Amino acid sequence: MSGRTLIKLDKWPVRFLRPAFFLLVLTVAACSSDLPIEPEKSPYSGAGIVILEKGTKIHSITFDPTFVGETRVRQIDVEYGDTIKTDMIIRAKDSQDPTSLTDSLDSRYASASDIFTVPADTIHFSKQNKKKTISITFQPEKPGTVYLGYLYLVTFVWLDSLKTMADTLGIDLLKLSGVGQGFYLDMDLVFIPGGNFLMGIDSASASADFQYQDEWPAHQVTLSDFFIGRYEVTNMQYYEFWMEDSTGHTPRDTSDIGYWPYLAFKNPNHPVIGVNWKDAMSFCQWLSLRTGDRYTLPTEAQWEYVAAGGDSANIYPWSSDTVRSKLGTGALANTRQGGDGYTYTAPVDAFPDGASKFGPFNMAGNVWEWCVDWYDPEYYRREGPWVDPQGSTDLEHQLYKVIRGGSWLEPLTQATCRNRGALNPDNREIDVGFRIVRLP
Repeated sequence: MSGRTLIKLDKWPVRFLRPAFFLLVLTVAACSSDLPIEPEKSPYSGAGIVILEKGTKIHSITFDPTFVGETRVRQIDVEYGDTIKTDMIIRAKDSQDPTSLTDSLDSRYASASDIFTVPADTIHFSKQNKKKTISITFQPEKPGTVYLGYLYLVTFVWLDSLKTMADTLGIDLLKLSGVGQGFYLDMDLVFIPGGNFLMGIDSASASADFQYQDEWPAHQVTLSDFFIGRYEVTNMQYYEFWMEDSTGHTPRDTSDIGYWPYLAFKNPNHPVIGVNWKDAMSFCQWLSLRTGDRYTLPTEAQWEYVAAGGDSANIYPWSSDTVRSKLGTGALANTRQGGDGYTYTAPVDAFPDGASKFGPFNMAGNVWEWCVDWYDPEYYRREGPWVDPQGSTDLEHQLYKVIRGGSWLEPLTQATCRNRGALNPDNREIDVGFRIVRLP
């Protein structure tokens, strides 16, 4: 029987045998359980994109803890896997509600979140242009707050040449999260070793010149160790205190510089201004309770010691040289002298070349700084001992508090290390701020 079959097959035309053979092979291959039958999984979404960070596909981003008033930026790559031309709009939101994204393609696609923000530009993909880098910015508003958000990536094509009708291909979602930190944990302090220094001036003309009457005679002062703020207290640092204890401690508003509390977000790293002596002391008390350390305002002896870098020869924190301070590009302080790049206050970390030899910035200019002492114009002429002096104790002189350092509103001559200013402790002036001292 098989032989007859073979003979019969031999008589079949080749054109019939060949398709049958291939059909048999294909059938066997299809029925084999050893061969894979699942299609390769694509990394791209239904809209044809994949989101990458440093080459790795991601579905969420968690920002590092960020101080209020500062920002963090993360960059992602959006890769397109198709060849047809498409557009994409990216929108950051504080809630998971993509329905509004499909309403229209107008200005409503602008970022709806003040915490997480992205550029508002439309992204264009094509066969030649298949990858875009996007920056996501995180800027917390309150300390100790966890923020959650979403980044929507809406991919669409235009249905007409006038771009009035769009067809959404898909919406991809990236989860965002971050936490705001308070600045009170980040008070940058400089250790000041105790020592002796010559406080005040002692020259032949000082006693005859009225403007120097309260700065003489020079006298030897001994100070113990202490810490002092590297920078003046900033708007954002004060804002955190103000949020917890705003009763009676709201800074003065100014039409030129700004209104509180918006000024804290407009210029977070500028010194707080428009605060009186009681506001400054309340900040120190609040900080002490929050941290367990002892904070206060500097005595004017501590202040002068730090400003002069422990060297009585220094008229200004940088030296006795005033020439560079008057030149625009070489300005070492923010004063009314001009040419320093600032109309009003400057950031607290500006002018590093004008810093004290001990390290603190802006002890000349920018803002006057409150001291803990009562102002007494004859205080230096009293008998010692001058060991950690706390200022005058005479009731007749408990009218004004000492301010030091000059400001953006004063000429450079007011910003010397020894110049003593006086101000009613209830006054809130637009050129007066403060820095803190921590006691061991």
